[in-house]
Amino acid sequence: MTLLHHDITFCNFDNSYKSQPRLLAAAPHHWIDFTQLRGTHLYCSPEAFTHISDKLSTVPDKGLTFWGSGNYHYATLAMLKNIHRPFSLVLFDHHTDLQEGSIGSMLSCGSWVRHAISQLANLRGIAIIGPESNKALIDLVSERCRAVLFPEERFPTSEELLSVLPTKHIYVSIDKDLLSENDAKTNWDQGTISLDKIVPILDHLIEEKYVEGLDVCGEWPVRPHQQLNQQTRTWISRNERSNQRIARAFMRQARRRATQSKHAI
Repeated sequence: MTLLHHDITFCNFDNSYKSQPRLLAAAPHHWIDFTQLRGTHLYCSPEAFTHISDKLSTVPDKGLTFWGSGNYHYATLAMLKNIHRPFSLVLFDHHTDLQEGSIGSMLSCGSWVRHAISQLANLRGIAIIGPESNKALIDLVSERCRAVLFPEERFPTSEELLSVLPTKHIYVSIDKDLLSENDAKTNWDQGTISLDKIVPILDHLIEEKYVEGLDVCGEWPVRPHQQLNQQTRTWISRNERSNQRIARAFMRQARRRATQSKHAI
């Protein structure tokens, strides 16, 4: 099957991508600046979420989106709200993001999947790959939406993952905190999975499903006084290389789609 959208978008919440010039230069992209928007750090106010959704709606073709650090992973919910057909969520993450909110029902980076289940009638299935091994398997989240967890020690094959996805259409979200520190450095506790395991599965998902979109978060938040710190620069470089690999996999599939469309004319 195929990618349904092929543009790349960077959402600038925390200036983390300004420290990754090779990634930014890799392909044409949209840039949306949210640095002046209040109510976005870890928790997202209703007003901020509306603003984020409105800004994202101005991008006509959202294929691959970068959010910044995992503190802003909740923005994936804005993307999912725009899918108007039955779909499944494929989440690569060291956390389930199924928590109940600590501040009432406010959306957060740890509760956005729970919000998606309760709010999105088109969400029919969830596969979460990479959570900590002490997370219990969830057999049924609701009557409408089944969630299956693959803890990091039970990393699935492509076939196993595809077998639990009940829809032809999917959305893929990657939090790099499931990766080992050889591949990424994030501001959350991390897993042990290699990016070498994830990229082939991305390719297989795109070949077998209609992919509504793909997003990535998990950058190391860069404070101005850390710009010259060698350790911080090493971490940023590591994250940039991982982002480039994911972007290359995406662009390879996007080019293939364009070639197929050209030959079909």
